[in-house]
Amino acid sequence: DTEPFPDLKVEHSKSGVESAKNQANALFSKGSVDEAVRWFSKGLWLVESKKVKDVPSDLHSILHSNRAFAYIKLKKWVEAEDDCSKALGVNPKNTKAMYRRAMARYELGKFEGARQDVEQVLKDLPDPSSNKEATELKEKIAKQLEKQAPKPVANGAASGFKRMQIVEADDDESDEAPDAKSPPAKAASPAKASAPAPGFKRMEIVEASDSEDEPPAKPKASSPAAKDTEPFPDLKVEHSKSGVESAKNQANAL
Repeated sequence: DTEPFPDLKVEHSKSGVESAKNQANALFSKGSVDEAVRWFSKGLWLVESKKVKDVPSDLHSILHSNRAFAYIKLKKWVEAEDDCSKALGVNPKNTKAMYRRAMARYELGKFEGARQDVEQVLKDLPDPSSNKEATELKEKIAKQLEKQAPKPVANGAASGFKRMQIVEADDDESDEAPDAKSPPAKAASPAKASAPAPGFKRMEIVEASDSEDEPPAKPKASSPAAKDTEPFPDLKVEHSKSGVESAKNQANAL
């Protein structure tokens, strides 16, 4: 495990780790964010490489959450989220780490996770109304979640589909046995020929009207079959091939 940043001299002790944290905080306050990251990282290396073993979990967690804040300033959202998660892994009560992770997740588009984090922060604070930043972040996250929420589908069929409805067939098509005294049944109609097996009802699937208020279209009455009656009885034509030929010639002449 090679020591990172060998140019940064830190005593391998609990006080040395504390000193590294203080140095990083001072650099951060001056705007030297990249340099602050180096010092936070140096302190974390001493703890996580077990070079220093008596560091309390609170200090270990703060090193991660403070470095996460530096990453946020540098807009390194992935690194910031990762550091916050590590800080919470060491100390789940680190409210600052929870809030900073909500900030990073918001920027990463992880709005649901950000919402859960910021709501936990507001729950843990003794006076949530005093934390204006957390309240504003929660409102920003809520707006993004509202944009992502699926819009309700209008009443009707989806594009590319037809709305159908299933209706039960008329009772008069039931498959009850005819009365013994009734006259012999006529030949079954095509509809009755396809009657379902006993114990089932025949159903029909019909296309629904585009408007539920529109009355169903009435079926057009079929015109009666034309009777086979001789037209124009006053015209006398012989019922033969020559008669048909004669009718044609007479029509052409007229």
